[in-house]
Amino acid sequence: MKKTILSIAAGGIFACVSAMLAPPAWAASGGLADTWTSVDADGSTQTLSITGSGGQAYAIVYDDESATGACSGAPARIVGPGFVDGNDVVMEGTLVCLPGGNPFRSRLAIGFSYDAGTDTLTDSFGIVWHRAG
Repeated sequence: MKKTILSIAAGGIFACVSAMLAPPAWAASGGLADTWTSVDADGSTQTLSITGSGGQAYAIVYDDESATGACSGAPARIVGPGFVDGNDVVMEGTLVCLPGGNPFRSRLAIGFSYDAGTDTLTDSFGIVWHRAG
């Protein structure tokens, strides 16, 4: 009887720990590592290059061909890590106006939520991103 109770308890603990360590839904479908594209609110094309293994962090490069608000219409780039939280990734980086523009002094954080049903990302500005491939 003691062995049965211990086996059930151990099984329950294992199931709880496994659930906490289970990867998010997008990890099973190959992760977020890919090239993503979107059209910004000003009509410019944006590209998001995400690389990494799909663990707890990714390397992300965010390019906007015409950053009207931040760079007076010049292209912009943000480079930085993306940290995973469930089906969300939060990218942190410094925006730089191109070519050779001045970086903004403060770091930016941009969130992306993954929707497995549509295989899309939606950023914290409400822009929907699609895989480029």
